[in-house]
Amino acid sequence: MISFRARWWLSWMLVILAAILVIYWSIQQANQTRIIRIATASAGGYYYEYGSLLKDIIEQKGDYDVELLETKGSVDNRGRLLEGEADLAIIMIGSATLHHLELVAPLWRDQMHLVVRNNSNIQSMMDLPGHNVALGVEGSGYRAQSMLMLNHLGIDPEQIGMNDYYFTRLLETPELEGAIVTTGMLNPDLRSVLMSGEFRLLPIDFAAGYALNQSQINPTIIPAGSYSSARGPLPAEDVQTIGTLAVLAARSGLPDQVVHAVHEALFSESLRRDAPTMVDINPLEDRLLQYMPMHPASARYYNPYAGFDELSRTLSWLSDNRWLLLALIAAIGGGFLQLKQLQRLRQQKKRNNLETGLEKIFREAVELEKSQKEAKDMRLLYRYLNEALNLKHQAVALAQGNHLSDSVLFLSTLQQCADVLRQIEWRLAGLQVNEMASRQAEAATHS
Repeated sequence: MISFRARWWLSWMLVILAAILVIYWSIQQANQTRIIRIATASAGGYYYEYGSLLKDIIEQKGDYDVELLETKGSVDNRGRLLEGEADLAIIMIGSATLHHLELVAPLWRDQMHLVVRNNSNIQSMMDLPGHNVALGVEGSGYRAQSMLMLNHLGIDPEQIGMNDYYFTRLLETPELEGAIVTTGMLNPDLRSVLMSGEFRLLPIDFAAGYALNQSQINPTIIPAGSYSSARGPLPAEDVQTIGTLAVLAARSGLPDQVVHAVHEALFSESLRRDAPTMVDINPLEDRLLQYMPMHPASARYYNPYAGFDELSRTLSWLSDNRWLLLALIAAIGGGFLQLKQLQRLRQQKKRNNLETGLEKIFREAVELEKSQKEAKDMRLLYRYLNEALNLKHQAVALAQGNHLSDSVLFLSTLQQCADVLRQIEWRLAGLQVNEMASRQAEAATHS
């Protein structure tokens, strides 16, 4: 058994621990900023435009403010997440890995566009060496996809001039003959370039073969008439190309509540209306995405058995608030021990008061014993007898229901009262015998 003093210290230690945990939890909550930082790409591109749509919808809920980070693109975005400079980022699959990151949701398909001037003699990818063609700036998904393609074709990027330009330079740099642009088909910058009517889209004839060598690439088409142009819709007929997915990724450890807020925006009617190219893919069933690290909140969202998911949600909430729960448990434990301690102290105080009362009765019984020894008057002895009986009754009343019946002091008090009563009774009996003898002697004298 734990000693009384040990329980007292343990109760206070638990209360202090609870206070520390509550303070720690409060600091954690305070450090969880209400700002969501989303890394996109350069302003004017679709990644940035989509981020703006997402920002508006999230902020309409009022729980979070959104800060859009203008970046160089997918590769740069991955670095921002790893460095903790961003919470979420749009990343082109195949341009940057999700290693050490977490998938939140697939967004849309990016297609590779081989854009060339109408007067250029470039007719295919193999014609690029010796020409000025923008491949994308360093850190962008555009450039990463361009490098993969050139490597497959055995083309040295050094053979291509002006290759580190952003493709909108086509509108102001006549020497730039074309660009490889891997992006979504709603990209405002790409539509602006094609609207000029000075450019055409070339097919990638070996798209299917290239896709066989790239697990994250699929052959696809750019449908005829997808883009407006000063010379009529582009392309005039379907153009064969390759495509990959753009996804929303999160830094490791992003709180579930943030991802929940993002999910509400991603699957809202207004975002689906304003971003019609968004895909409806369950990443848990996709041949590629199912093997990628996924944020726990997203894994639960896409779970086809979401109706049986309450336990998982509860466990997630418990995990997110574990310090507060530990504080509550410690506080309850400390409070329980404190209550037990107070109860024990009250009982001890009550027992002390009762024992003090018994001690008083015992002392009065001792004094009564002394007094009765000197008494000669029967009336006085009868009074002492009543007082002794009252003391005995008082002692019994104090002990009754207060767990003092086995107390040494109580037993001693009863014994003392009994001794006093017995002594008084003996003395009364002796006085009565003497009185009767006196009366008989007096009667005999008169007779």
